[in-house]
Amino acid sequence: MGCAVCKLAQFKDGVECFDMAIALAPTNAEYFCARASALAEINRHAEAIADYEVAIALKQNYAQAYTYRGNAMRALGRVDAAIESFDQAIALQADSPDAFLNRGNALQQKSLFELALASYDQAIALQPHYPMAYSNRSAALKHMHRLQESLASSDQAIAQDPGYIDAQWNKALTLLLAGDLAQGFRGYLVRWQTDVFQPVRRHFKPPLWLGVESIKGKRLFVHNEQGLGDSLQFCRFVTLAAQAGARVIYEVESPLFDLMKTLEGVDVLLRQRDTLPPFDYYCPVMSLPVALGTTLDSLPAKVPYLHADVGKRTKWAQRLRPRQGLRVGLVWSGSATHKADHQRSISLVELMQALPLQLSYVSLQKELRDADQSALAHWPLIQHFGEEIEDFSDTAALCELMDIVIAVDTSVAHLAGALGVNTWVLLPHFPDWRWLLERRDSPWYPTMQLFRQHAAGHWAPVLRAVHDQLLKMPG
Repeated sequence: MGCAVCKLAQFKDGVECFDMAIALAPTNAEYFCARASALAEINRHAEAIADYEVAIALKQNYAQAYTYRGNAMRALGRVDAAIESFDQAIALQADSPDAFLNRGNALQQKSLFELALASYDQAIALQPHYPMAYSNRSAALKHMHRLQESLASSDQAIAQDPGYIDAQWNKALTLLLAGDLAQGFRGYLVRWQTDVFQPVRRHFKPPLWLGVESIKGKRLFVHNEQGLGDSLQFCRFVTLAAQAGARVIYEVESPLFDLMKTLEGVDVLLRQRDTLPPFDYYCPVMSLPVALGTTLDSLPAKVPYLHADVGKRTKWAQRLRPRQGLRVGLVWSGSATHKADHQRSISLVELMQALPLQLSYVSLQKELRDADQSALAHWPLIQHFGEEIEDFSDTAALCELMDIVIAVDTSVAHLAGALGVNTWVLLPHFPDWRWLLERRDSPWYPTMQLFRQHAAGHWAPVLRAVHDQLLKMPG
């Protein structure tokens, strides 16, 4: 009964059934393993590990329990212990493709991509029809900058399972990273079928516009959909839709509302959760490139396409200290909840130890982490405004008053680029798809330079390059 209700995704009921089964047969290892798997499904991973360990104690050669225990450990962030558990499973059952797959996942989580790739290859050798192994292998290859091999592995996963959404999603991101925007953005439409985006997809009675119908004279509702940086990067396509003849109703996040008043082509500007007026078509902002047939060569890169409010610029000019050499705006960390934040953010101490002292530095961050708050007290040369920055119209005014904005991959980097400000972006070894690979410039922002890590986690060479280039700038 426990197995049956778990197949219906009724895992709490399954746990209760397994409790009764264990009460009747307290030395049955399979019952403990089954209860542990049900507990893991409802995110009670610590309890699941305890049950897996009972199962292993009862049946010491229980390879499957070692594999499942490894997954529960990985869910709790105990990645090294998880790898050890997978190794134990493989030692007991060397022909288990699942153990090799899951070990590959843990190794990839540790950024050990070569080892992860080898583990996926072993899984595939044992089970050639294994779409998940091909898809996860594709992700490892992508992190290793082996994009064509990554695409080929995604294609193999999709060929084996044409309905495999995660494989399609991964392929779309790889195409975008490779600069194939036409196919990449078309594939990017699958995001609405992924576990992350499906719950937040919006539905309207008017049809979705993807460029098939003429939009001339029609009311087009465009809504932002992801992070603030995405909104700042993609709002330029709203102007193109207006130039194609649409009367654009544009819904934006509240922190962007005042700034977006300067965007050309908007007929009606709304805040999120405002009442919507009637419209003929709708399009999420990051689907506009599909509707407009965007390629890398046709990318709309004319800047500035956003502007600071003149009054706010005057206000902030009065708040800034007299300059000493170049005036440099700094953004060193993003949201701590971002899944790749550990790769993109830098501590304030590490940043300031690398930068020349004889310049005027301005923090463009509104919020600070505790460690950076403490560090800021030791760097009085940085002017920090914190809560005085009310929204992005204030940040825009400050950006326009800088000689250079130096930022990690955050929304302020996109803002500075959209404003046409001289912007230097510090990128991790594996960047977000929009920054492509290798190149020092950005096709999205002509006033931007990219400073890239050559090895994962190594910021020192990047910061040395920034230091040296700052010293060469005329003050």
